[in-house]
Amino acid sequence: MIVEIEAGEYVPKREFTGWNIEDSTYDGCKLTYQDFFENHLIKNLPCIVQNVSTTWECSEKWIKNGVIDYEYITQTYGEMEAPVADCCQILDYAQRTSNMKISQFMNYMQNDKKSNLLYLKDLHLKKLRPKDNFYTIPKIFTSDWLNEYAHDNNEDDFMFVYIGPKNSWTPLHVDVYCSFSWSVNVTGRKKWILFPPGEEDKLKEKPNQLQLLFDPEKNVDVKHYVIIQEQGDAIFVPSGWYHQVENQLDTISINHNWNNGCNIKFMWDVLNKSLIDVEHEIEQFKDSPDFSSECQILLKALCGANYESFINFISFIAKKRLTQLTGQAHACNTVSLGANHVKFDLKMVHNVMDSISAHPNCKREKKNLLNNSFLLLKQEIVDALKT
Repeated sequence: MIVEIEAGEYVPKREFTGWNIEDSTYDGCKLTYQDFFENHLIKNLPCIVQNVSTTWECSEKWIKNGVIDYEYITQTYGEMEAPVADCCQILDYAQRTSNMKISQFMNYMQNDKKSNLLYLKDLHLKKLRPKDNFYTIPKIFTSDWLNEYAHDNNEDDFMFVYIGPKNSWTPLHVDVYCSFSWSVNVTGRKKWILFPPGEEDKLKEKPNQLQLLFDPEKNVDVKHYVIIQEQGDAIFVPSGWYHQVENQLDTISINHNWNNGCNIKFMWDVLNKSLIDVEHEIEQFKDSPDFSSECQILLKALCGANYESFINFISFIAKKRLTQLTGQAHACNTVSLGANHVKFDLKMVHNVMDSISAHPNCKREKKNLLNNSFLLLKQEIVDALKT
């Protein structure tokens, strides 16, 4: 399968200029990659794509008579452990989480008299069962740098299975790294509340602390959108759109966090903003000779990335795209990028590399992040884009 975009200049946008669900609901059999790229990835706007999972293996095997096939899931995956959040136990503005065998969780799901409200989340089933083709990534979501990097470097991916009973929920949050996300209901129904970028500032109880859940009766001046996601629907959540989710029926969903050239600059901006917060938290040590390095260590602990790991990430993507221009590599598994798409990716990496080069913190690090390999790669991209 080849993923391509038309030649042209595309400038990713983060500013919200209006949106409505009626014009952003598509039949998955008819939505083209080009339309999705131009109208949603570049513009950073959500959408619903229907009829996505009709041919998936899990739609046949995980569902029986219209409901979850607990017996099949127990027999197939029962001995695996997964993180399970308790929606009734809140600790430091988060649901308390512990690990549980999937067989135990399936027993819980079948109990009509539940004493608590549990939600199985973040199960890396694709990584744990790599030979199982229980779903196929929709073509519109295939330009996925995060999972491409994880796959090629044998690291934890950002591909998850969620299983939750009716009324289980996920608190108000934004996705890791300010990434995109997509979620498909294999069975069940979800209620999403999405907030355009900037609206989250109205939902903070403390300077750096969001409300656990949005209450429309208390937060009357907050712009938001309510979306009901049915079985087989995919929802695309753009970068920086805070959201909360409730299962309105017993639900299984498959979810990916992902990024690409359309939002890599957002990821860099969020990393910078997070570093400022870290520096503020430990500003009493700012005169220490190791202050900058310590901030990078804390940034990695807080965000899962720091400047060095981010540069390694985009450098990996850039080197692979340069190879792809000669037709020597695929993007991720069975997906091949066309030349225009490869050049778009390289241009977006180069734009971020320009921002990195101009950032004073990158020059202050004891380990020079702007080393010869970085500068040579930057020039190699320039040369490739001339051809």
